[in-house]
Amino acid sequence: MYDPPIFFDLSFVRNVIAGFALTLLGALVLLAAGVWSSQAGEWLRGERRPAAWRALCALGLALFVIGIVWQLIGYTPIVRDW
Repeated sequence: MYDPPIFFDLSFVRNVIAGFALTLLGALVLLAAGVWSSQAGEWLRGERRPAAWRALCALGLALFVIGIVWQLIGYTPIVRDW
């Protein structure tokens, strides 16, 4: 089986692994926000959700999206050659 030479490039490995780690961290933060939301029953009665919960959701979404973009940058050889 042929392995393309891109897999031996240190920049490729760093960018893809760092992006994957950020994506995973964002997913874990969103999972924590989901658990928090399911445990807080008072939100179901129409009360406003806390600012900390909304910030946690925004942070998780931002980390997830940044991680995916970082991985895509790692896969693009044009960006790595700058």
